[in-house]
This record gives sequence, C-alpha cells and structure tokens, in this order.
Amino acid sequence: MKVPVSMIFVDESIQQELGYICVGFAYCSELPDVFINQAIAQAGLVPGVDEYKSGYRMAGSTTRKALRDSISDLVFEKCKLGIYIAAIEERPVLGNAIVDTVTRIIDANNLVTPQEVFVDGGIAVSSQLPGHMRLTSNCDSRKVPGIQLADFVAYHCSYLLKCALTGTSKKILMSEHESHPVAGQEVELDWILRTNFRRHFFVEVRNIEEIKGDDWFFKLAGYGAFFSPQLSETVRQAAETTFDSMYLGCVW
Repeated sequence: MKVPVSMIFVDESIQQELGYICVGFAYCSELPDVFINQAIAQAGLVPGVDEYKSGYRMAGSTTRKALRDSISDLVFEKCKLGIYIAAIEERPVLGNAIVDTVTRIIDANNLVTPQEVFVDGGIAVSSQLPGHMRLTSNCDSRKVPGIQLADFVAYHCSYLLKCALTGTSKKILMSEHESHPVAGQEVELDWILRTNFRRHFFVEVRNIEEIKGDDWFFKLAGYGAFFSPQLSETVRQAAETTFDSMYLGCVW
C-alpha cells in the first residue's frame, strides 16, 4: 500500500443530553502508526488488539493512564487539530458535515490535495466525494491507529465545551514530579486542557514580528474550528466563546 503524504483522521464525541456532537480532526504530515503502536506496546498492551479509547475507565489503571499520556504527547507532537461542533440532530448525516469540514480545513490552511481522510466506524459518509480528498470510512481504530488520535481530540475538546455549558470542571492535582510550572498544584482540568491544546489547532497565519503588546489571540474559527448553523443558541454561544480564538502568548 502506498503511504500517503499527509492525512486527516476523524472521530466524534457525542453529548446527547447537551445537544451536540464534537467531531475531532487530527492532521498528520506522516503516518503515525508506528508511534501509536509503540505507545501501546510500551504501556504493556498489544497493538492491533488493544487501543486507546477516551471512554475507557482510567481510575485504578496505570496501564490505561500511561497509554493516555503517550497518546496525548503524540497528538501535540505530531498533529495539527480541527473540530466541528454539530447539533445532535445531525447525527444521521454527520458524514456530510465531515466532508464539508475537511474541504474547509484543506482550503483555509492550503493543505496538499488529494488529502487522505480516515473516518471512524459508525459514521456514514456519502459516496459522492470531492476530488481533493480520498476518504476511507468505517475504519477500525485498531487497524487504522490514527483514529485514536482523533478520538483524543474529540473527547477532550468536547469536555472543554461541556465545561463552558455547565459551568463546572473537575480539579486535578498536578504531579509534583512533573516538569511543569504548576507541578504539585491543584488546577481546573478544563484550564490545563485548554493550555495544552491551544498551540496545536489550525489558526490564522499572522506575522508574529508585527504583533505588539499582548495581542496574541489567533483566530481559530474558520481555520480549525467550525460550528453547525443548526446548533441551539446556547450551544452556539458556548462553542464560539470556547473555540473562536486561542491565546498563544505566554501564560506562566
């Protein structure tokens, strides 16, 4: 099989009660399979049999936590990210929105074409595809490991939106052994997630040499974040507040 030059992996996180679906897009400039399978093996699991799933219960499982941390590192080291926030009513035709969003990501960020796109199982995609992408749907994430990266993106970005909608976030204790400015401190999970994710989305191109003062907000909407017109007003406002722009300046 010819190895694609670059590719986009796609998965979703469904929030039925809150009325939205967060679709995660993980763009890789090289095939990530080897790195993901190494992470699975290093966690003591079996590539092709075991996999990272955000929905797996992590409490009490050092193996699953180790794999989650490795997948997190790979997402931030190997990927550029995008999201699409869909209304829950779009679920039966979500594949159409995915094709449209991939098209917009390609165009807005000048990605090479045709772009290889891999979509997780259970998401129906129309056979009518534009010529600038080659899409493989109904992927098994154990056999197409890059889907596991998109799983991570969808789940955690969905959590950020959930926190914005509910006004709640759990707190975590940062390990005092980590090389991190807030090591040993208790922090809001959504805050640390946003801090970790913020530099890795597709965003507008700006000349950083021309930035003055603290004007380090970069537009994410239209480049790496897209919102369905079918969203309720409440969800739309929360989504735009959360993902319209990202602050890329220093926060420490």
